[in-house]
Amino acid sequence: MTQPITEQEKDDLREILSNFYGPQTKNWRISIKTFKVLEALIRETKVCDRMMNLVPRPFGGGSVVKWGQKQARTFILRNLKSNEGKHYIICMRVKAASMRTQFYMSGFDI
Repeated sequence: MTQPITEQEKDDLREILSNFYGPQTKNWRISIKTFKVLEALIRETKVCDRMMNLVPRPFGGGSVVKWGQKQARTFILRNLKSNEGKHYIICMRVKAASMRTQFYMSGFDI
């Protein structure tokens, strides 16, 4: 059996969700299912995060060849660094938009 969710945990999750859905989340019910939906959101954004790492950064002028070489190096470094816990906000927002109803309904334990 899982431990009950504390009010602090509920408030923390509402604060996270308010970044995606605004102040309306203050009135949402929070349950264990809500945390599981958040876990699914994070898991599903990992593919988007990996794709965003492939996007070249802006061209800063100078030699195109040197810029391309630098992009290749930084791409490798971005992928080798531990990115656990880091996500592109655009990936999170896009996926969160499609999961709004799941988050809202999760509080009702239906």
